[in-house]
Amino acid sequence: MATTFRAGAPAAIGGARRASAFRLRQDAAGCESVQEIIDIAATAEAFAVTLLGEALASVERGELLLNVEVAQSLTAARAAEQAHLDVLLEAGATPLTETFTVPDPALLTDPALFLETLITLEEAFIAAYIAAAQQFAILGEAELAQLALQIGAVEAEHRVGVRFYAIQRGTLSGVPNDVAFEQALFASVGEAAAALEELGFIGGDGAEITYPGPGEIDSTGVDNLQP
Repeated sequence: MATTFRAGAPAAIGGARRASAFRLRQDAAGCESVQEIIDIAATAEAFAVTLLGEALASVERGELLLNVEVAQSLTAARAAEQAHLDVLLEAGATPLTETFTVPDPALLTDPALFLETLITLEEAFIAAYIAAAQQFAILGEAELAQLALQIGAVEAEHRVGVRFYAIQRGTLSGVPNDVAFEQALFASVGEAAAALEELGFIGGDGAEITYPGPGEIDSTGVDNLQP
């Protein structure tokens, strides 16, 4: 059965509490090591790069009907996600997987579904980095806490950008910058990995996609590629 996605689905994400394939402990804040956190973060960034690559390829084939402005924004976002991954790898991270799944093939052909799903994913990534910053602070890792905030802030920019395009095309209503505080959906970073599994993007039944996905990473117009 196809997974149903919608923008702003904190209940679906926050309710993802099943045992992770990565065997991460999720029962208490502060239980994760630096290595666990950065490995999960690297996995999420690799997934983002891959999914955006697949989406851009679908746009190029004329299967996902997004305009040039949206495609340019997604290209820049993909470059940013790759920059995040590069920094995490430099810090010693190892992605837990580089193979992901697309739970619903319409995700890469239906503009409304794609944009709504991307908003939901960005909200999950923001929440994951909020949890990471807290964990790093508990562990006394000030530089990593700063890095988590720097990355999380960019994920929030991505969320607003995607909401703008979704509102512009009539998929959503309201304003792009619709929150005063981002939602802290997860008590641990491992819960974010479990959410991706629950949504069918890791270890799901859909078609497999592999990092980095099709096409070259294009960082044209993207500054501050290092923190």
